[in-house]
Amino acid sequence: MLKVKQLVTEQSTLKNGATLLYTPISTAPRLAFSMFLPGGNVLDPIPGLSDIVDRLLMKGTATRTQEQISIEIDGLTLEVDSDTKRDYTAIHATMLEEDLDASFELIADFFYHATFSEFEREKQKIAGEVMMDLDSPKSRASDQFIRRIFQETSYGTVGSMILDQLPNMDSLDAVKSYYHNVFTPKNLIVSVAGNIAVEKVASVIERYFPADNRQAPSVAPELESRIRGLSIAQDEVVTFARDDSSQAHIYKGWLMPNARHEDYAAISLFNTILGGAGLSSRLFLELRDKQGLAYNVRSTYETYRHKGIFYLYIGTEPNNKEKCLKGFIEEVGKLIDIPVSDEELEDAKRNILGRRSVFLETAHQQANYIGANFTLGRTLEEIERIPSQIEAVTAADIQRVAQTYLTRPSVVSIVGPSKIL
Repeated sequence: MLKVKQLVTEQSTLKNGATLLYTPISTAPRLAFSMFLPGGNVLDPIPGLSDIVDRLLMKGTATRTQEQISIEIDGLTLEVDSDTKRDYTAIHATMLEEDLDASFELIADFFYHATFSEFEREKQKIAGEVMMDLDSPKSRASDQFIRRIFQETSYGTVGSMILDQLPNMDSLDAVKSYYHNVFTPKNLIVSVAGNIAVEKVASVIERYFPADNRQAPSVAPELESRIRGLSIAQDEVVTFARDDSSQAHIYKGWLMPNARHEDYAAISLFNTILGGAGLSSRLFLELRDKQGLAYNVRSTYETYRHKGIFYLYIGTEPNNKEKCLKGFIEEVGKLIDIPVSDEELEDAKRNILGRRSVFLETAHQQANYIGANFTLGRTLEEIERIPSQIEAVTAADIQRVAQTYLTRPSVVSIVGPSKIL
């Protein structure tokens, strides 16, 4: 079996209420920080509002213009960016230890004092970018698939939903209220990897992010219950006509359990076998190599704090739509009906664990991996056990989870010429 990279991470709670996850790496040339704020789209009062906060975070504070922020970043060894996902907003930063204080003073400034003065202009930019993205048939197919399978809950926040809701984002007060609610030390999970004393890291975070009286926000119980309880009552097909498209873009997917579920490892492996392993996967070999149906074909498994999804994608010549859908059914059916061979199972395990080792080669990737998994609800012990859980999966486990989840109703999204819809 492939040698698995072991991560040794310490967890502590700081005086300001933040959670610190520290992974020592003696050979790392730079320090890596990933600062997670649980929230993201799931806490959006208006779909897309957290994305606007993210985009405006580093575009001006009460004491610094966007240009001044850029100049300061260029003068340090600091690389910093932010992104928003379904379950969190994250600020990622790498730096040399000598710039630790100056870097955190700057990060704390936009953590606390962003002005959002470009709010109206950013709304216009988002509208233009979303419309441009949805002009791509593939993006349109993905958009309507995600929106439908998550049934327009906050997990279904996609470009078209944001575009629909932009007119309702008419108040800067709503943006600032969300920002003030989410950006508080008690809602902060800091994952750091590198060669530095953990006491020094804790001291810097406590100094620049002092304790306050605000409480960490939480997902309303009724919303969490609704997302966790999502189900597809019957097979559904959603379509969008694009007569200028030379391809048909097809997604087919199923709802899956959340990130902490005991079936995570087995589902990860059947995804690798079916379409996640690229050139060696069943979908690629059968639908592209043997039948010549696909320009691009794959499967994807995504897990979140409250739910997950598994889906297949193919881009094909429009007249092949029915053959591709039949091919999906046949390949999924083989997983349901026929146990995978020992050789294929071991290849899939090597693929997952090998990609994991490559992914975790840098301090930045380790800090992000630990922090993201922790934010999705996994404990450090559960994160550490993921490789052994992968190794323990049997052919019977894969067949069981395929029979459990892939026999349930699915959502199919198709974008292509109207004559095939």
